[in-house]
Amino acid sequence: MNKQAIGFLDSGIGGLSVVKEVKKILPWENIEYFADNQRQPYGEKTQIELINYTLQIISFLLKRGIKACVIACNTATVASLETAREYFSLPIIGVIQPGVQEAVKRTVKKRMGVIATKFTVKSEVYPREINKLDPEIKVFSRSCPELVPLVEAGKFATPEIYQVVQEYLNPLKGARIDTLILGCTHYSFLKEVISEIMGPEVLLIDPAVNTALILQGALQQKGLLKEGGVSQENYYTTGSPEKVQKVAKVILNDDNFKIQKVKF
Repeated sequence: MNKQAIGFLDSGIGGLSVVKEVKKILPWENIEYFADNQRQPYGEKTQIELINYTLQIISFLLKRGIKACVIACNTATVASLETAREYFSLPIIGVIQPGVQEAVKRTVKKRMGVIATKFTVKSEVYPREINKLDPEIKVFSRSCPELVPLVEAGKFATPEIYQVVQEYLNPLKGARIDTLILGCTHYSFLKEVISEIMGPEVLLIDPAVNTALILQGALQQKGLLKEGGVSQENYYTTGSPEKVQKVAKVILNDDNFKIQKVKF
């Protein structure tokens, strides 16, 4: 099973932020990535819909031969991680806990911000999980529904994205937070803009980094690490392969891959 791939799923290209971190520490691992662009934004869906999407995509990836799966989407993690772990026997990693654990370790003032989709914010999963580890931490959450479509369009550092991000972050600046969790994997590609707006006194927590480390530990524990050879990568989308590939090439800094269209 060591040579089998790691599966990743997201509503779009946001999960590529996790893939990038995984490739840094596990360069030989094979990758199967699924972007559900046709059905985004996930932040506007119901939990039942999201569970169905997640189970459907993991089933698809299992047919491609995966040994573990990363739900590289905060919204899908909130909605379906528990169900997916009950439904499938392979290791399944979410992106909520890795960010929470790192943020709780790093905050000093115990005033923490979270930016995420409407679904994630409404679920209150971040305040709940943060306060399990430290009840004294005050959490300020903000939903940012316009950011995912802008990132999907490849607008990472435009005047438009700067203005939208600033409007979302102004209340958090007023809350005097010292730590900000990027509670959507798409937001990883906006770190420079977010950091500039929030200033150097606010530490940004990107769950993608810790998710990669937790995945590494899970594979190591089960003896599933691939420790050599050539990495093979396959990418799929329910949306337009051309549109996804245009942005994905910039993110991955790679032209040598193709994205295949999938119809459910």
